[in-house]
Amino acid sequence: MSLLPLFRKEKQAWLENARTTARKLLKRRRTITIEDVLERCPRPEYIHPNTTGKVFLDSEFKAVGWRKSVRPLMNGRQVRLWMLR
Repeated sequence: MSLLPLFRKEKQAWLENARTTARKLLKRRRTITIEDVLERCPRPEYIHPNTTGKVFLDSEFKAVGWRKSVRPLMNGRQVRLWMLR
């Protein structure tokens, strides 16, 4: 029995939850970053880190700029700002 379908299902469930979290945040704020989403909806370790980059790959979201990261792990790199279309 292959575990791949199970991992795909878990990945899709996390992405849907992360997008729902992003929509809720954007009802209260004009812009957010992936850091805001991850704070409330952490990505499980068994889901590949590249999956995080797919959260805003949806027609509802629009990139509107950049901001310096607040997470120490990011060493001050820029993260994209997003808003609802």
